[in-house]
Parts: sequence; C-alpha cells; structure tokens
Amino acid sequence: MKTAEDFLQKLGIEPTTSNKLLVEDGFAEVQALSKKIESRAVYLLAMREHGAKELKTKLVTKFPETPELLATCKELPGLVKSLVDDVLKKCHDNNWQSDERYIEQAVRNWAAKGSGPVKIRQKLQQASYRDDLITMYLDWDESEWLELAKDVLIKKYGDTCKPEARNEQAKRMRFLQSRGFAPHVIWQTFR
Repeated sequence: MKTAEDFLQKLGIEPTTSNKLLVEDGFAEVQALSKKIESRAVYLLAMREHGAKELKTKLVTKFPETPELLATCKELPGLVKSLVDDVLKKCHDNNWQSDERYIEQAVRNWAAKGSGPVKIRQKLQQASYRDDLITMYLDWDESEWLELAKDVLIKKYGDTCKPEARNEQAKRMRFLQSRGFAPHVIWQTFR
C-alpha cells in the first residue's frame, strides 16, 4: 500500500506543513481503515441481506480495535465503532442495507422452512434493532400459523391425529415447540 505522501504527490499536491500534519496525525490511516470497513460491508451485503445489528457485529469482529491500530492512527479508543457507525449510516442512506427488506425476507424464508413466530422473532432480534418491524411482519392471522404448524407436523409425522400414547403426543408437542410455535397453536394442531 502506498504512503500518504505518495498519494498526495500523485494527486499533484506538494507536501506542505499542513499536509504533513494530516499524514503525521494518522488521518490517512483512518481514511484507509474507513474504506476497508466500507468495502467489507458492501461485500457482506452483496452476499445477502443483513440486519443492521448483525452487520455491525460482523464488522466490529472483523476489524478489532487493537492498541497497535490506535497507535498507528493516533486515535483514542472507540475509533472502530465510530467508523462502523458511519459506514452503517452510509449503507442505510444509499439503501444498500435495509432492516425492513431483511426482516421481510427472513420471515418469509424461515416460515417456508417451518419455523414458528417465537423462533423467528428470537432470530430477528439478534440481527435487527427494529422490534416494530419484526412485530409488523410476524402479525399473521392465527389460522395461518396453525396451518403452518399442521404442515410441519404432517411433513415430520405424516398426520395431525392425536396419538394414543401420551409420550408420543408429548414428543410431537415438544417438536412443534422447538420449531417456535406457541402452546395454544400446538394444542389446536391436534384437534
């Protein structure tokens, strides 16, 4: 990677005292780090949609704030989190990242795989700060969740009949519970 002085000379800017101060103060290193974080964010968003919380966690993990990094950039602790927040804002402003798009897609995908509302909500809360959107997209009619629970039960066990043996019924109920269905929906599934 080129030094900041080489970059300034390539642009045709003669190194002056003020330019050297910027270079010496770690400004170029901070800008380079910001570009790396933005590049990684765009790469992750190109692979699939991400919730803001999930994307922030991945970026902070990928670019840990080490004492060496802070010394190189001549900055105080909190630099990486600040840069990540700036990158997330830029991604949101350019509509590269949208919690609404992510939540809508995730609810559709997890419901198609047979997950219930409790499990979907739990997964979405790990990836997004927007509880209002999560509630809005999980606001299905109870009959739709019941149909999904019946479909999941039929796929796994072949029917929705109440089994004769109590331990078999308990096993099927635990299965539906592990998939994230509410207890009242599970009881209605066997009727």
